[in-house]
Amino acid sequence: MNLETAANLGEALSGLAIMATLLFGLRQVMEVNRNRRFEISQTIATSLENPLVQRGFATFGTIVTKDSTLEELMSLTREQKDSTNAVVVLMANHAVMTFNRNLSFDIVYSFYKGYLSLIGPSIRRMMQMVEYGYSMHEQSSVTKEEGMGTFHWVFWLLDRLEEHHDDVQFKPHLTQADWKP
Repeated sequence: MNLETAANLGEALSGLAIMATLLFGLRQVMEVNRNRRFEISQTIATSLENPLVQRGFATFGTIVTKDSTLEELMSLTREQKDSTNAVVVLMANHAVMTFNRNLSFDIVYSFYKGYLSLIGPSIRRMMQMVEYGYSMHEQSSVTKEEGMGTFHWVFWLLDRLEEHHDDVQFKPHLTQADWKP
């Protein structure tokens, strides 16, 4: 083997080593991203499993309606108020994290899609009425112009969730009947 052939062979092997290193690095990045999506999904699932949040969903689904008055909202029990507040705070947190791209919108949509028709109109009504009540209270720092920032994030998330439609996630028991693990 002459010197030129050996140099070419060394260069080819060097290129293969670099390619293998790049492929290994790409696989590692993909694995980290997959694990991160799993952790995010687990975090959302765990937060939605919270009994207080579940009571909040039930309150929004049965007691608070899209036509509720401020008096009806004020007559909720302490537990119902706490549970509806837990839902609002949780959704605001998920909205901020989604907006800042710390949470994948697709994952958030997957988890909230089933709850939208149950809580969407009633949570909007409650937040509007509470914001109005605070803005009318003389000693409150909430104004009609500024409102309550936490509520604005929930409105933002509800708007994005309601305008999004994913056929894959619509009635998955029917549309994804052929899905295999």
